[in-house]
Amino acid sequence: MKGKNLIRVALLSIFCLFSIQIMQAQDINEAKAAYNAAIQSMTADPAGAIKSLESCISLCGKIGAPADSVKTAARSKFSETYYNLAINQAKEKNLDGAIVNFKEALKYGRETNNSEVVKRATPALVRIYAMQANGYVTQKDAVKAQESLNLALQLDSTNVTVWLVQMKIYQDADNADGVESAIQKCVTISKNPNETRQAQQSGVKFFLTRGSKAVNTSKFDEGVINLEKALTYDAGNKDVLAYLAKAYNGLSQWDKAIETANKGIALEEDVPEKEAKFWFEVGLAYKGKGDKTNACDSFKKAMVGQYVENAKYEIDVALKCGK
Repeated sequence: MKGKNLIRVALLSIFCLFSIQIMQAQDINEAKAAYNAAIQSMTADPAGAIKSLESCISLCGKIGAPADSVKTAARSKFSETYYNLAINQAKEKNLDGAIVNFKEALKYGRETNNSEVVKRATPALVRIYAMQANGYVTQKDAVKAQESLNLALQLDSTNVTVWLVQMKIYQDADNADGVESAIQKCVTISKNPNETRQAQQSGVKFFLTRGSKAVNTSKFDEGVINLEKALTYDAGNKDVLAYLAKAYNGLSQWDKAIETANKGIALEEDVPEKEAKFWFEVGLAYKGKGDKTNACDSFKKAMVGQYVENAKYEIDVALKCGK
């Protein structure tokens, strides 16, 4: 009797063990199926692929050690799948979603030593932060713009796009020192001449705006400081030269006004309508120096377009040229 019971117990144990093995095999097959589904959809449907990977890992957790290799394989695919999802969201201008998923891509990339994904995801996340910051700049929200940009700088302080946005923030704050430092940073780190030119032209526009406003309100010292700074970024900018000549005249720096205006005249290449503004400043400078002959000659050359009336006044009334 006892022998029969022992046989029953042994058979039951074998049956249970066999059943467990069958169940484990079924679960592993399900886990593998979920893994394969993720692999097939990680490019076309990364969001769905992530769910399949999560399902695979959950099943592997229930199975235990026999499924460890499948679990490891599934985890290794998270970084690339999150990267694909983030790229899609970035294309759709879903910046918040892209930021979240690029971070996930970086997290899993580091955990699973996927250096290729880390290499691609880092600059992508930097660009998204820069885009987000630029959006805040457009909305005139300097605080949020700087917060987003700081996150970008923490990841990569040598990205020119980030510094171009930083320059916009400084410009909106009328922070001249900040604008200069951002331009210098761009020039130093950029390997692309177009990026360098973009930074410098942005600087020209900023300092020209400040300088022209100062000159138009008779703050000639302030105008000279800003316009000379603009000229360091573009020595041939005719608008800067015109305002700078006017500023020098305002400060009675006659020779500098003549020299600066002559540079503008040379750049206009014998187009009288464009040269007129420079000849008018030359005339004022010679008038200030007490050189009536050269002043009259200069004002005569300025009698074109919008400068006709002002030049005529200097010739007929102020200097009485020819009398």
